Amino acid sequence: MQQTFNEDIKMKIETDLNKRNNNPVESISTLQKESAYRYLYWLLIAVIVISIFSLVTTVFSANSRIEIFLDSVNNSETVYFDFGKYELKNETYTIIDKVAEELKNNEKFVLNITGFTDDKGSEGFNIELSLKRANAVRDYLISKGINGEKIIVSAMGKNEPVNDNSTEIERAMNRRVIFSVSSLEPNIGRNAIDKLNGRRYYAEATLKNEYVNSSLTIRSREEIIADISIRDSAGMPVDSVKEEDIKAILKWDSNGTIDSTEGSPRLIPINDKKKIAFSLTMDYSGSMYGTDDYDNNIPKSDKIIAMEKSVKLFIDQLGSNMFCKIIKFGSNVIPPLRYTKSKEVLYGTLENNSHPMGGTALYLSINTALNDTTFKSNPTVMKTIIAFTDGMENSSGRVTLDTIYRNSNISNTKVFTVGLYNDVGNYKPDENELTRRKSDMLKIAQNTGGFFYQANDPANLKNIYSNIMDQVLKSYNISIVWNSAKLPPKGTQVKAELKINVKGTTRVLYMNYIME
Repeated sequence: MQQTFNEDIKMKIETDLNKRNNNPVESISTLQKESAYRYLYWLLIAVIVISIFSLVTTVFSANSRIEIFLDSVNNSETVYFDFGKYELKNETYTIIDKVAEELKNNEKFVLNITGFTDDKGSEGFNIELSLKRANAVRDYLISKGINGEKIIVSAMGKNEPVNDNSTEIERAMNRRVIFSVSSLEPNIGRNAIDKLNGRRYYAEATLKNEYVNSSLTIRSREEIIADISIRDSAGMPVDSVKEEDIKAILKWDSNGTIDSTEGSPRLIPINDKKKIAFSLTMDYSGSMYGTDDYDNNIPKSDKIIAMEKSVKLFIDQLGSNMFCKIIKFGSNVIPPLRYTKSKEVLYGTLENNSHPMGGTALYLSINTALNDTTFKSNPTVMKTIIAFTDGMENSSGRVTLDTIYRNSNISNTKVFTVGLYNDVGNYKPDENELTRRKSDMLKIAQNTGGFFYQANDPANLKNIYSNIMDQVLKSYNISIVWNSAKLPPKGTQVKAELKINVKGTTRVLYMNYIME
């Protein structure tokens, strides 16, 4: 185009020169000046036209890239899962990798990940399972460098099936996760945040919750509450947070535009005046003794002695407003006594039934503590579980990790986990088992609002139990009150975002739920 304009200008100038050459009165200097002015005039016109063309081309190209991006993500292949599972299958990584690459080049968009299940199982179980599936995809995207703040997770359970679930093939098609896109700018049309049917809500930490973890609860339309534990990179409890360090925002989609309102936080430290009910689970499996023998006369191993001494020191620290009970387990769980303030009763429980018990019913022992209804209707008592094991779950029957997550949510109970990983005796676990041991304890803590503590030597247990007591006492209760005049209509999917400044570093917690 520029060459054409230059040729036109050249021809125009030559024509003018010819005309002026036929006029002997006109001077050559005048002819040169006018020719120069005309040349500049047409050159200016050419520059303007080229600039406009370039701008239109750029806008068109940008819009094309946006459309390509939206189509690429919205029409991406579905991620499918095995029955009852939320682990990613090998063939799904290629699909998610493509989505990750698109997101890296498009910063002004939010990715919506929605999980589904088939029609087998209860509504509550399927909502939980579909959330786990969506979060499995989300966690993988974060591991690929995608900002977790740009991802919204939704759980549909068995709602909105793609077929009638009448055959196994059809059910397999419903065990899925799908993607959609929302713009951070005013929505451009077809990419509104998907509305979530149902009334369940979940908390998710967008940053590694080695530092901040919480159990969040809806108290009313205008208020959510959270019991938050904070620790620093050295694993020490943080109790220096103030109300001005917390910022709360509620976000939702309003006719294609992301709308929001801020909340008013109220911070209440949990100190020794707070009533706390502790449940301490203790592992008496064969691996703790270094034998598969059930002989009650087998002497205690160093691991058993260290566990019991650490629990005794924990009992010594109990305050006057604290309750406690001990749950011992191996392949089965010994029915525990009721919560008590009596340290003498607890010491006696600690001495009784201290013998090898075979397998490791870790999940069942934690679920036994979660199912205790004591203090259920008493909001002034905070229930906390400290779960200990040195092995891998193998004896809990139908109790699964999902069971623990669900019951923790229902009872609003945190679980702190302690893993001891020095093996004694002849049994030497392979690398897969060691990974599974740690993974289970980490997941339980992450999904219930607690922290995971790893001990590589029995001597570490004393400090760990003392640290957990300190951590619980230095936790916070946070109340967030929203402006009722600015809240969206009932049934709207909302996302509560809590940003907490911890020693100059911002930690973020999210909660997706349906507005009442």
